[in-house]
Formats: sequence, C-alpha cells, structure tokens
Amino acid sequence: MNRLTLAWKSFWKTLNDPEFAGRVEPLLTGKPAGPDLRILAVLQRDGRLVDFLQEDVDAYSDAQIGAAVRDIHRGCRKALRDYLTIEPVLPGAEDSTVHVAVDFNPASIRLLGNVQGSPPFQGVLKHHGWRVADVHLPALPGGSSDASILAPAEVEIP
Repeated sequence: MNRLTLAWKSFWKTLNDPEFAGRVEPLLTGKPAGPDLRILAVLQRDGRLVDFLQEDVDAYSDAQIGAAVRDIHRGCRKALRDYLTIEPVLPGAEDSTVHVAVDFNPASIRLLGNVQGSPPFQGVLKHHGWRVADVHLPALPGGSSDASILAPAEVEIP
C-alpha cells in the first residue's frame, strides 16, 4: 500500500511542481540522470580545456604555456558565448559602491571584510560575479546517453 500512496503523491506533485517534474522525467525516459556535463564537453571540444588542465605544465616555459593558452582561451570563450548567456550578478564597475538588500541571496553575493550586524549593507564591489541567464547546449557527444563522457576517445585506423 505504501507504493500506491507514493505513486499518488508523485502524480500530484508532478502535475503541480515543474521542478519536481523535471527531476522525475529522466527516470521515466532513460535520459542521463547524472550531472549535466555538456558545457565541460563543449569546452573540451572547442578549446581542449580538459586536455590542458590534465597536462602537467611544470616542464614547459611560460612562453610555451602562453602560446597554448591563447588558442584554448579563444575556443573556450567562443563556446561560452555560443551556448550560454552569461551576465553579471551585480551590475557596476569594480570599486563602485553597492547596496546589499535585506533579502539578498548568499549564493549570489559573498560578503567580505568587516561583516557585522544584519543587512542591508553598503559596500565596495570587488567582483561583479557571474550568473547564467540562459543555456542552449548541444546534445551529448555522439548522441551518447552516458553523461560522463566529455569527449570520446579517438582512434585512427591505418
């Protein structure tokens, strides 16, 4: 009888809560249920970011690293612009004065320095932060349902 109650509750919550419905759907459709790593896959595909970060760069000169980073930066920047709409959390220039409201989101704004009392606060913007306003990612590499594959292995057949 417990499963019948669970099914009934799940049915109504799925109808009334879009976020819950989004979490249930992969269970029923066989879509990847793990973390969505498509952005990392895109950064690897377009900028070879994972290859670079996995490389031990201590043996290379600063000039060699700098030359490699320019291409990685170009590819990763293009990928971010193509697939994500990124905007500042707080508009304004660094070192400008900002007001932190009573109902601020601590996940969006990190308070630094001499933080005493309760909000609202007045402070100096040290970094505007970033938030993703829109996501339009491509399908996983090769249409794979394995969300853990960032890039397939490449094998050249002679």
